Amino acid sequence: MRAIAGRILSLIGLALLLLAANEAIQAALSLEGALISECGPEVQTVHVQYNVIMLQVSGAAVLGLLMNYQSDYVKKVAAKFNSGDLKRLFLGMVVTGGSVYNRAGKYCIRFYGKDYAMHQAFAGLSYELYRSSPSTIQIAGRGSYMTQLYCKDAVMDINELSPETNARKGGVPTIEYILEGNRSIRQESMRVIMSVTGWVAPSLKRTAFGYSVSTRIGLGSSNPLSLNEEYKILAESLLLKFNSYSDSRYPETGYLMSYDPDTCSAFLSMGGFVEGSLVKKGRYAGLEKNSVLRASLAIGGKYFDTPASAEKVLETALCNSNFELSALLGRIMLG
Repeated sequence: MRAIAGRILSLIGLALLLLAANEAIQAALSLEGALISECGPEVQTVHVQYNVIMLQVSGAAVLGLLMNYQSDYVKKVAAKFNSGDLKRLFLGMVVTGGSVYNRAGKYCIRFYGKDYAMHQAFAGLSYELYRSSPSTIQIAGRGSYMTQLYCKDAVMDINELSPETNARKGGVPTIEYILEGNRSIRQESMRVIMSVTGWVAPSLKRTAFGYSVSTRIGLGSSNPLSLNEEYKILAESLLLKFNSYSDSRYPETGYLMSYDPDTCSAFLSMGGFVEGSLVKKGRYAGLEKNSVLRASLAIGGKYFDTPASAEKVLETALCNSNFELSALLGRIMLG
């Protein structure tokens, strides 16, 4: 029913956009007629209410845009989950990549990150849940974005579900509400959380049999310890095996990482990272995380004589050409 309703809204939105275009054309024709009347002798001038017409144009255009506001990802999850579960996804995004402001009668949630697709998802969820449209700006010099949602209901929900979400005040957020959900929404929440703050990093290692590529996926870099433990519980509830690690430079924090190929494959099989989530740094910066994860898994367990040959095969796998990859692997194995 939600999917049908979503399609109906999109059709209504399209109709409103067409109405706006029609009104604009009529306004132009009316303007031309008025000019002719004013310039022609013995013809009475026609008074055109341009302010009324432009109000109609603007209103139809705005409504049309709002009804087509959702990202493709949000359309999919909105058709599958109820509003309570969508709030779990929203909470996951705010906890992992956002901050909350609530002071002097001002309510704002800010979402940060370099993946524009995730900002579209955040904006789409905001509108789906609260019928409020956030604005996204690019942060000059950082290659990053910030999306701001001014909505009291959204802030009150986050404050109720995770009272200490605003880490800038020293609080530690919680995803307990996500952990209370069923497996389907926990799985989708894991995808969202990994897409916001997770990473994939193939590594080359030397063994007795030659060089091989192993896959690593991780979550965060300096999560508060209690939140890091909740992330681990979430992963384990989905049979994903992550270990906790810490960095001595950041006391009282930790992160999750897994070398386990079965865990990497299982995460990919449940959809992996949300489409549009990109590797942020290193050799594969700018590539889709799922592409890098899929490519490194495709050549896992293979051994190569040199690092260069291993890297060449990995680059071929990144091109998503199974035929070329098989042919290249065949040539290497035959020497």
